[in-house]
Amino acid sequence: MIYAKMRRSFVVILTAAALFVPHKTWAWGHVGHTVIAYAAEQLLTPEAKEKCHHYLRSTLAYQASWMDHYRSIEGYTDCDWWHSTNIDANYKVVVGKPTTGAFHIERIRKEMLNGGYKTMPDSLVKVNLRYLIHMIGDHHCPAHVRWNKEEHPQFHYALAHKGKKKSYHSFWDGSVGYWRKGWTAERFYAEMMKLSKSAAKKVQRGDGYAWTQETADVARGCFRLMPAGTEITKMSQEERADVHSVADRQVQRAAYRLAWVLNEIFSE
Repeated sequence: MIYAKMRRSFVVILTAAALFVPHKTWAWGHVGHTVIAYAAEQLLTPEAKEKCHHYLRSTLAYQASWMDHYRSIEGYTDCDWWHSTNIDANYKVVVGKPTTGAFHIERIRKEMLNGGYKTMPDSLVKVNLRYLIHMIGDHHCPAHVRWNKEEHPQFHYALAHKGKKKSYHSFWDGSVGYWRKGWTAERFYAEMMKLSKSAAKKVQRGDGYAWTQETADVARGCFRLMPAGTEITKMSQEERADVHSVADRQVQRAAYRLAWVLNEIFSE
């Protein structure tokens, strides 16, 4: 009964959940994270779904934004840096840095694999799942690769929305709710999660670092699509379609990859 109530609370109309005004450092906003987690849960094996529910005592979608709300709470402040990952002067992901999310995606995944989660207290498994659900989503948002301002000044600028300055970051954080107004999480899953098994396997290859590098490459393309000062409401239909497709694709990939990681962890 409790799962049914939680599930209903997270398949509301997307605009009601976010209203396109996310915090400037929350990737995908509440809407995007909810959609990713909901879609991923539909792709879990029965065993993985049962274990996720056992540890989380809720759906994945219910936990999707937990990390945003706890980032400033004592005991969790270190994770404030884990929502994004640094990109170096050569446009490559910085590997092995403990203040980056990609590092912790891989650390947690490896620690929990091969039955490793069975050696952990239930409370640690729960918080690790919360981290994975959120960070994998974060690292598919074009605004959540960390460009050093001195090395990449060209990537530090604002857009415009109805004549008012809008940060590039906040635009992407709210992009799912903006482009898919009125959609439910179920509708997004039904219409966007249609990859064949072989295509899904190709998407799921790699690891947190590879996926973040892919996002960094996507982000560079986004800067070309939306130059400094772009007025969002005056973009051409073609330009809007291009940006729209990026948001859909990145959310879709995040969901497939989150499901793959959880299925892999709970395969034994």
